[in-house]
Amino acid sequence: MITARPIWILFLLCWFSVACDKTEPELLSGDITGYVKVYDENYYLEEDMSGVQVAIRDETFEDQSSTDASGKFLFEDIFYGNYLVGVEMEGYFSMITDFPLHHLGGYSPTLKEYWIHEIPKFETHIDSIRYEETYNRYYISVNLTGMSGLPLFGYDFWCFFSDSPEVSLDQYVSDDVGWIWVDDMVGSRGEIMVEIWDNRFDELKSDSIYCCVYPRAFGASLYVLFPESLGSASNVFSFMAQ
Repeated sequence: MITARPIWILFLLCWFSVACDKTEPELLSGDITGYVKVYDENYYLEEDMSGVQVAIRDETFEDQSSTDASGKFLFEDIFYGNYLVGVEMEGYFSMITDFPLHHLGGYSPTLKEYWIHEIPKFETHIDSIRYEETYNRYYISVNLTGMSGLPLFGYDFWCFFSDSPEVSLDQYVSDDVGWIWVDDMVGSRGEIMVEIWDNRFDELKSDSIYCCVYPRAFGASLYVLFPESLGSASNVFSFMAQ
């Protein structure tokens, strides 16, 4: 009598042999996607967030994408590895310059979120400057024209001081950051509060001081000057140090 057992055993051995030789292909590439949030000069999200250029690169490869109206970008079928990312759009400031990105590849996309801020377009005019001795603060009274609306929180300014009326971003003795809080604004008017911690300011105390200020985009590091984040310079205003 012929038994079927040897036939089944032979079949199973062949099946296991094929299964052992068969390996799942390793997926070495995949998508990189995400969103860029685009903020206006008042720190509100733009309705249309299209047109932001997003670039990735490494030593041998580079690619570029742009955002749609929702701020979404997509790079398809990108080989796994470490990439540098740049995010930019004319008239906007971003800290995302050569930002490191580790891309694993595979079926799940690498998801990232970035942001970009509009460089202020309004003009600033200094009317007066007063001193508060208790906290060693100067208050710079300004009028802002051409604003697109009140800011969500307030405005940052970079303030430059010199003993020369030629004071500017490129020519100054002392500099510091100042703020206008939105709660303290009356229409387009407000006071920039500057706490003087820069020792170089002491060099100016015996003479007339000249000051000009630049509004700056949100998103910049608090106490680090990024010239590319600054809007237009104000008028130059002279005062005596207290």
